[in-house]
Amino acid sequence: MVYINQVEFENFKSFGGNISIPLEEGFTVVTGPNGSGKSNILDGILFCLGLANSRGMRADRLPDLINTSKVKEGKSSETSVSVRFNIEGWSQREEAADLDIEEEHLSFTKEQKEWVVSRKLRLMPGGSYASTYTSDGKPCNLQQIQKLLRDIRVDPEGSNVVMQGDVTRIVSMSNRERRTLIDELAGVALFDTRIEQTHSKLNDVYERQERCEILQNELQANKLKLEKECEKAKIYKKLKQKCGELSELKKVILYQDQVKRIEEIRKKDLDFDAQKSQLIIKQANLSKEIQVLRNTLQVIDSELKEKGEDNLIKVNSDIGGIHTSLRELERLSSINKNEGQKLKDSRDMIAISKKNLEIEKNQLDSFDETALFNLEKEIKSLSDTHKLSRQKLSKAADQSGELSKKNQQINSEIESLQNLIEPLNSKKRNLEEEMIENNIQRDEISSQIELLTEDKKNIFNLETNHQLMINEKKKYLTTIQSEISDLQTDITLLSKTITRVSEERLKLEKDLSRFESRKEALNETRGSYSLRILLESGLEGIHGYVAQLGEVNEKYRYALEIAAGNRLGQIVVDNDSVAAKAIDILKRKKAGRLTFLPLNRIKNYSKNQVSTRIWQNDHQGYIDKAINLLKFDEVYYDVFKYVFGETQVFSDLTSAKSIKLKNRIVTLHGELLETSGAITGGSKPNRDLVYKFGTNNEIDEVSPIKQRLLTINDSINTANSELSKKNIKLENLIKDYRQFNDQLIAITKEKDLHQSSLKNVAEKIDLNSNRLGKLNDQNNLLKINLKKIINIFLPQQKKLDNLKSSLKEIYKQNPNESISNINKDFEGVDIELEKLMKHRNNILEQRNQTELNKERISNEQKLILVKEKNLDESIKKLAKSHSEWILKRNNLQKDLASLEQKKKILEKDLGVLRRKRDELNIKISNKRQECNEVELKIDYLNRDKDALSEEKRIESIKLDEYQKELPNPLPDFGEYANKDINYFHSEISSLNSKLESLEPVNMLALDELEELQERLNALVERLTVLSNERSELLLRIETVSTMRQEAFMEAFSEVDKHFREIFALLSDGDGFLQLENNKIPLEGGLTLVAHPKGKNVRRLASMSGGEKSLTALSFLFALQKYKPSPFYALDEVDSFLDGINVERLSKLISSQSSNAQFIVVSHRRPMISASMRTIGVAQARGAHTQVIGLPNAA
Repeated sequence: MVYINQVEFENFKSFGGNISIPLEEGFTVVTGPNGSGKSNILDGILFCLGLANSRGMRADRLPDLINTSKVKEGKSSETSVSVRFNIEGWSQREEAADLDIEEEHLSFTKEQKEWVVSRKLRLMPGGSYASTYTSDGKPCNLQQIQKLLRDIRVDPEGSNVVMQGDVTRIVSMSNRERRTLIDELAGVALFDTRIEQTHSKLNDVYERQERCEILQNELQANKLKLEKECEKAKIYKKLKQKCGELSELKKVILYQDQVKRIEEIRKKDLDFDAQKSQLIIKQANLSKEIQVLRNTLQVIDSELKEKGEDNLIKVNSDIGGIHTSLRELERLSSINKNEGQKLKDSRDMIAISKKNLEIEKNQLDSFDETALFNLEKEIKSLSDTHKLSRQKLSKAADQSGELSKKNQQINSEIESLQNLIEPLNSKKRNLEEEMIENNIQRDEISSQIELLTEDKKNIFNLETNHQLMINEKKKYLTTIQSEISDLQTDITLLSKTITRVSEERLKLEKDLSRFESRKEALNETRGSYSLRILLESGLEGIHGYVAQLGEVNEKYRYALEIAAGNRLGQIVVDNDSVAAKAIDILKRKKAGRLTFLPLNRIKNYSKNQVSTRIWQNDHQGYIDKAINLLKFDEVYYDVFKYVFGETQVFSDLTSAKSIKLKNRIVTLHGELLETSGAITGGSKPNRDLVYKFGTNNEIDEVSPIKQRLLTINDSINTANSELSKKNIKLENLIKDYRQFNDQLIAITKEKDLHQSSLKNVAEKIDLNSNRLGKLNDQNNLLKINLKKIINIFLPQQKKLDNLKSSLKEIYKQNPNESISNINKDFEGVDIELEKLMKHRNNILEQRNQTELNKERISNEQKLILVKEKNLDESIKKLAKSHSEWILKRNNLQKDLASLEQKKKILEKDLGVLRRKRDELNIKISNKRQECNEVELKIDYLNRDKDALSEEKRIESIKLDEYQKELPNPLPDFGEYANKDINYFHSEISSLNSKLESLEPVNMLALDELEELQERLNALVERLTVLSNERSELLLRIETVSTMRQEAFMEAFSEVDKHFREIFALLSDGDGFLQLENNKIPLEGGLTLVAHPKGKNVRRLASMSGGEKSLTALSFLFALQKYKPSPFYALDEVDSFLDGINVERLSKLISSQSSNAQFIVVSHRRPMISASMRTIGVAQARGAHTQVIGLPNAA
């Protein structure tokens, strides 16, 4: 836990000399008499950590923090404060990464347990001062200290410190200022900065777009000029005579056409009456048809809602899932097919091995036990003969005196040795046979282990490949999931932005409709409609309203508009003829009345006339004549002279009344003093004046609303486009995610099967390895025993052979013929016996080998049976899996067919209904448009009929004029007999144009035009890019605005939640935070609403002092709880609370002190009693602060 474990002061405020105060974690109260300096402990901490300015530490300037006894004029002095933190167990926050590049990067180490911050303030003899920081003794700056404070979760703005006056400041804040506290927590300023940066970029785009458009207009103008120059020059013809002849013929045609025109007007009038009757009938029929169509549309809408369009979306989603499952089944089918082929190959191999073993088994000769039995009998008989021969030889030797003793001794030894060797030889032969059998078993087991090891390797490779595939798919799924999450966040943000902006658009449209209605009403009263009718009629010579013809400084605008009054709405025209024509048009069109100011009739004022100004130059409050404060073209001087006359402008009513003049006077505040003595004045009108200088007299509010609506529509269109793209991308990603997830599940199942197989194979290998180990041990033991027997057997056998050789030599050397013959017989029997015994040994060895081969073949057959059994099980599993696969596939295909059928039915039903609804909407729209057109036609017919009557009167006057101008005598038309008036107009105009304005041809214009067109095309592309960039920036502004509002509302909700909890703990009542503007929270303020127990609900302004303090404290604690800090410093926050509320506050602090360090300055008993430790502060001699009752050093 991070906390302050020591604060050290040197000559800081009331702390003279060097004082060290140890602190501990938990709840500590600093108490003492008023003025003793207890708050200076907190001031020192704030000073050291840079959490407040000098005024926050109750000092006008930083040098005032130095102990007064150390400050002497003309000498330097200094103060320093050190704060030591315990940071054991500190961990870096994820969001603590800082992008600022500093000269020297400071950070904590993992092993670091303490951190010491020091700040020294040095006052120079001249009054200047310098402040320096150190971190663990290393020099640094405030920004580096603030970064380290953020790392340990201490807000550099000091939100964890509540000093004297902070509670009062919360109470006295305006609602908007109070809201800005939550703005700071939510980081609204960062969003505002992003919006400002985007606005700056947007303005840059607008400027570039405007420059491009200006350049485009210039190039277009040049293009038109060049196109004219590119036209080939036509030969100039002398056609003045022909032009004159055509003019005479034109007069005759005009007269004849005028006669026809009057007749057409009469017929047209009759047609209008008939058309109007038909249109009225048609209008009634259309209204009935529209009502019938609307009723039908309501029925179809209800039917669509009942059937539900959502079902079709769900069916499409299910169809997509089934297709994914079918693809997965196809993949499993391919795997099963490969596995089946492998099993088939294994079965063929087993069959071949089985057949080969049968052949080998049949080839083994069955051992003939009878031959062995006969051989044994023959050996026994021969052994008896051999024994008898030996006895004979022994008797013969006995009869020979000299050999008797020696022969007996050797025979005795031979017999003894034979009795010893025979069992050893038998045992040796048994051991050798057992070793051969063991070796055969070892070879078989080793072969099995090799096969199992190969299977294990193959299974392990498959498992490894599957694991790689699983890891790859998991990685891809994680990537897709991250993209889906990001897209869903973007879509949510875009949807919220569209909703917010759409609500704003709806509000603006209502405002615009209201302003438009107001504008139309004003237009009717001030003549804008009448002026528009005149301009649409094509009448030339109209200059516009008086208000549009002059400019005025904003300072004098209101005064001059009051002085001019309704004359600003009068229309300036060229002459009285134009005025007469305009009045005539207004009468015919029934478009109201206007006042016209003809420039040739308006009273002529002398521009050099100078009024007497002797008094004016020096008079206090006088500004100038009204007309002198305007800027206008010289041609309108008489107009503005007529409007203002000799009206004088004064700064205020007092100075204006002090002058006795016969001229009108107007003040800057709008008071008007007439020459008659009448004075008009009072407050400014609630709405704008009817006519204003420099405007087109339309309501100013409409223009920004329309501009904002254009921006909003652009943003919504861009947002909808982005939303559509992101939704499509999201659907594709979700589809991919499901497909890969299904594949992952299938691969995981296969991997689990391989793991199970691998486990079984490993168990079999272990079992065979154990068997092989036992056989090896047994074989080693047999080798040892065989070696022992051979070691015994060989010397004895050698000894026996030596005895037999000695005996033979004795018999050979004996001259007795009978002994020699007997010896020869004995040797013959001995050789024959040895041959028979060798033959017997061979037969026995052959029998053993045959038995061993039989046993090997039997073991191999057993192994093949096991393999066949495993193969049968695998085939059964595969067959079962294939059956399940077929069942799943059939079920999925059945479900797919059912869903496809359902989809077709839904598409058919909904498609028919949608088409009907669309057709009905189109029909209703067409009928409504037709009805509007009929209504408009009736209106036009009424207007045209009125205009036709007026036209007939005017055309009759023209006929009389044309008749007077007819040439006498009438000319002969000749070749122009069948030409109409348009032809003559065209011919005459063409001839005049050619005669007056024909110019030479510029031959270089074609190349210049081509180059100009290329520049124009590049400009159009550039404007398109800028338009797209503008749309993106507008959408970014709206999106960031939504994020800003979301961040604020998140912070507000959390602070409101904490406020409710804390206020309930402190007052046993209910309290909450209330926004002034819930729809646009950042444009309103924040109100603290409390309901103390037993009292009515009150707002902060209507509470008592104690209630205000309690509510403000709850708000401060709620702010702190939103951004927790490792330590909190509170300076006499309980001073305005009664005893019960102090006790509640102390309990709240005590409950939170287990998670943070609280240093509270207080002299209230409940607070002191609730604390874990108390530090006493008193004032010692020399006005120095003395600290008593210190806890043990940390």
